[in-house]
Amino acid sequence: MADAERQLAVEGAQRVRVAACSMTAGLFFFGGQLWVALVGAKEPTIGVLQGLAPAFKGVAAATVDPRTIHERFLVGHQYSLIASFLISNIGALLMIGPLRYLAAAEQARSATPSRIIGQLALYGPILLAVFLPAFEISLIIGAHHYLSHTARDAAAITAATAGGLRVAFQLILTVGTLSIAAAFIMISLRCMRVGLLTRMMGIVGIISGVLFLIPLTPLPVIQALWLVFIAAMLLQFGGRPLPEAWTAGEARPWPVRERVPRQGRQPREPRPPGRGLRLGAPKQAAVPAPVAPSGPSPSASKKRKRRR
Repeated sequence: MADAERQLAVEGAQRVRVAACSMTAGLFFFGGQLWVALVGAKEPTIGVLQGLAPAFKGVAAATVDPRTIHERFLVGHQYSLIASFLISNIGALLMIGPLRYLAAAEQARSATPSRIIGQLALYGPILLAVFLPAFEISLIIGAHHYLSHTARDAAAITAATAGGLRVAFQLILTVGTLSIAAAFIMISLRCMRVGLLTRMMGIVGIISGVLFLIPLTPLPVIQALWLVFIAAMLLQFGGRPLPEAWTAGEARPWPVRERVPRQGRQPREPRPPGRGLRLGAPKQAAVPAPVAPSGPSPSASKKRKRRR
């Protein structure tokens, strides 16, 4: 009982701070990604005909690679790109607060706690926030080296954009993205089971984790909204009380809804045996109608005797 009261006191003391952190995380993460999308919309595209132009002229490779346009774009918009990624990654770092807060609350109420969820919620955002700007800066540095030399062929641009360091950055970013997705999915599912999150919030959190892996939308709208909704729930925005598990200090699973028959509809009565056709049942043979006798009738024989 003392442990539960201590846990409730700690959660109550951190609730406002965690709500502010969750709200800021959602706004910064969405705002940074929106800025990245707006800057990326200005990038000139390389068409198919432009890429195949050297082949049409009978040349194996162009003197100036068509991808030079992209390298010039990176150098021309380097500051805005770095700033937008930094804002987005600040939002990713701020995700640690609400994710670990929910993970600790679920661990205190669950019959089978799991410590790996808190580790995923900690290291996933850190990997994403550190190595995503590092990868972008490495691409910008490579573009500077490419444009500073006279060679602008395919070999030079491959050397500027490839390399073992960038491959390592991409692998680490993949691990960080998987960790964040797993943290969103597992925390939402487990908190929904013990009653810390409503069913709607749990489902939206699971969808948010899946969208980290399969980005169906160009912007993280669902992820940002989930973080904002977590802040609104913790602050009891609109006078809505917290779920009962927060105040009880123990798991309070949501009751299972039972299907109630609609009013006004009578249950269908079972058919009596013998009515209706059943598949595979033998059909009864039709009874033939009675046939009149073929011999002469008695009235006809009497009339013949009288005539005689």
